[in-house]
Amino acid sequence: MAITVCGPACTMEIKNSGRRCGDPQQSHAGAVLDTYEHNGYDDSDFFAVIWDGERVSAREYASTRGWTYHNGASVDATAQVQAAALAWYRRRLVPHLLEIEQAGTTAPRVGRLVRSLTRRGKNVGITGEVRWIGPNRYARDGGERVGIAIPGEDTLRFLPARSVAVLDPEPVDEQVLRDYAATARPQSWRCALDIG
Repeated sequence: MAITVCGPACTMEIKNSGRRCGDPQQSHAGAVLDTYEHNGYDDSDFFAVIWDGERVSAREYASTRGWTYHNGASVDATAQVQAAALAWYRRRLVPHLLEIEQAGTTAPRVGRLVRSLTRRGKNVGITGEVRWIGPNRYARDGGERVGIAIPGEDTLRFLPARSVAVLDPEPVDEQVLRDYAATARPQSWRCALDIG
């Protein structure tokens, strides 16, 4: 059935009478991978996850913001479409996982050597080992603070975590990520939109 919406010939008289749509318009036949509802504060919007020939994307087909009772969507993706969408997902997954892994290896953790990135004050250019990580209660946007042990000093120096650079980041094994992505399947096609 794909995505069906009311066309211009479906008048308010037909809509108000409760009869079937007078002008159903169908699109994306054989390309609907999933459907979902997004609940807002006052209204709900209904989406279909589709394969548009190049990528997985979402199309809104109905909403409680207006009269859309004749509209609908159903999953009807063909095997070819599912295979093409899965290949697209796997290609996009490798750089996505790589970005996440690299962010994790360059994040300050207890035991890692770091250098201060500050340009003023007593912490300019200091290097030491992270001994403590906790919430940054002094910043408006929150984040974390790190406590750094400086050789020859008895007390820790505290800095925002974003003001330090890790000196010994762990290498990311790209082959492991590629091997994982080669067989990965999205938990749902809605999840695949996040990496698209």
